[in-house]
Amino acid sequence: MQVEITPERKSARRKLIRAGAFITYEDNHLIGLSKRAGLLSQGGPKGVVSLPDVLDAYRREAEGKPGKAYIGIVHRLDRNTSGAMVVAKTSKAAGRLAKLFRDRAGELEKTYLAWVERHLEEPEGELVHRLRREGGVTRIAAPGDDDAREARLRYRMDGKGKFCARLEIRLETGLPHQIRAQLSHIGHPIWGDKKYGGTPWRRPALLAHTLVFPHPVGGDVITVMAPVPDDLKELDEGRNMRPPVQG
Repeated sequence: MQVEITPERKSARRKLIRAGAFITYEDNHLIGLSKRAGLLSQGGPKGVVSLPDVLDAYRREAEGKPGKAYIGIVHRLDRNTSGAMVVAKTSKAAGRLAKLFRDRAGELEKTYLAWVERHLEEPEGELVHRLRREGGVTRIAAPGDDDAREARLRYRMDGKGKFCARLEIRLETGLPHQIRAQLSHIGHPIWGDKKYGGTPWRRPALLAHTLVFPHPVGGDVITVMAPVPDDLKELDEGRNMRPPVQG
């Protein structure tokens, strides 16, 4: 059962939205939310506000907690990736959710939207590569690299913009920067993803759109969905864009 929206909770949620997080689901064990691009999803350098910081302030105000609130970060999004996240409010929920994200045993569904350069010849398909992480960058591994890890995703072209295509992506594995590296490798880097060869823009055009998972305590299926933010809607409409960088 979701929490009661008291005046204190309503006020605290308004402040949370201004800080970069919008709650879409909350009960006594977890919070489902949409994170804004630019907000760190876990603690970072001293003086930089992160999601745990703003959720701690939210819980203390909404629930009248005198001390620091429990905030269990069980997965993460890159700072400049927006979208759906789930955060635990109890250690019991945190342990079970962390195991779910780690094992990905068919009970967790993660869907992303990615705006990529140029239109794909194949409107849908599966990408399977072996990846290696080197110096903060994920690369396609050389043949015979026994330490590389297999990465799998399925994509479907969901729309076409002026210079880009919007893809719906279902992850079958969850390696760091997997989507960014695999799409770049097939010649369709994410718009704005300079690290992986994309045309410079304000940020990589990637949205963690939905999370579907069993509740860590009750077992009911929970869906957390993040709406498409205004900056990414511009890409659908072809506004404030220039042709992709060639080569």
